Amino acid sequence: QEGKPNLVIDEAHNLPSRAMDYYSPSVSIPQLEKMRDDLRELPDRFRADALVLLDLCVRVVEECRPGNGLKAAKIDPPADLFQEQDNELRTFLSRYLESETDILAGDPVLKLCFYWSAFTEALEFVAGGARPEFFTTYQPGFKGGAVKITCCDAAEMLKSAYNDYEQVVGFSATLKPFQYYARLSGLEGENLKTAEFLSPFPKANRKLLIIPQISSKFSEREKNFPRIAETISRIAAEKPGNYFAFFPSFDFLEKVFTLFKEPEGFLTMRQERYMRPDDVEGILTHLQSESHPTVVFAVQGGVFSEGIDYAGRMIIGAFVVGPPLPSFDLEREEMRAYYEKNFSAGFDYAYTFPAMAKAVQAAGRVIRSETDKGIIVLMDDRFLQPSYHKS
Repeated sequence: QEGKPNLVIDEAHNLPSRAMDYYSPSVSIPQLEKMRDDLRELPDRFRADALVLLDLCVRVVEECRPGNGLKAAKIDPPADLFQEQDNELRTFLSRYLESETDILAGDPVLKLCFYWSAFTEALEFVAGGARPEFFTTYQPGFKGGAVKITCCDAAEMLKSAYNDYEQVVGFSATLKPFQYYARLSGLEGENLKTAEFLSPFPKANRKLLIIPQISSKFSEREKNFPRIAETISRIAAEKPGNYFAFFPSFDFLEKVFTLFKEPEGFLTMRQERYMRPDDVEGILTHLQSESHPTVVFAVQGGVFSEGIDYAGRMIIGAFVVGPPLPSFDLEREEMRAYYEKNFSAGFDYAYTFPAMAKAVQAAGRVIRSETDKGIIVLMDDRFLQPSYHKS
């Protein structure tokens, strides 16, 4: 009971992205508008003022829009603008709390004020340019824009958290290259120790097939959709059982799904964009029953491709369609520029390594024990390129 505890981090490949997401808040007009109906239910003496404040919050976000606002744009952190509005909200909140109004869980005034205040604090944290690992953007949207802070590197914040522990151990099946994960996890330094362990599972139980003739590159996808659908069907038909086909995105998945002709005796299932836990469990129960050979269409980085053990013959194969590179948008390109300046590896840090982590996790669903047997099919010539292969 003496001294500091130790910290063990499972699935540590997710730590950099989870930490960056945690430090990447936003305020959006659609999210503000969702609060309007609840504010209308306030007592008469607060309702009008609360709705006026909400309108002012929307106006502040709109004032951050550069030019015509049709494209995402990098902007200076509008800390002063948000702070002025935060002061107004705090004044109203004080009057609201001092009244005899019952404050219940999910109170709309508290929700609005805390939502705005948390983002304002984040803006003040990154304002002034002293934190180069952060940048601020205006993001357009169909129902209204948003102001977003993006964190490219949360290592410094993670380092401060490690001070509470004697030792920190992170492990995962996808922690290569070590330098990338060590840097962005805040674990680099002279005390860092790394170790790599060979799989105890017999290689003879796993067949790895790479099909470089199929491309998932954005410019070549349209002509490859039919070829991907046909390849999955033909290979699955050779040995009936349960298979997953993992795609870079839902749009990609849906295009191939409409062209897919299931082999005789097979069923097809698919991951939906917003699945309830019961629906996920339904697919897993079906696979476990082994009642019918099944091909499940799913996305890399999704609920079916990480953190689930498919024991025995629950699945006997996985098709991994291309490395799921992040979108080439303003936000990702700003991250690439930061990584290039600080680590001389902009494209690898922003695109290649995050994509390959998802691809390897998806492929790893097939062999989960020393007795499992199965096939892993990688579709894309990039799986043979050194920058992808080394991850």
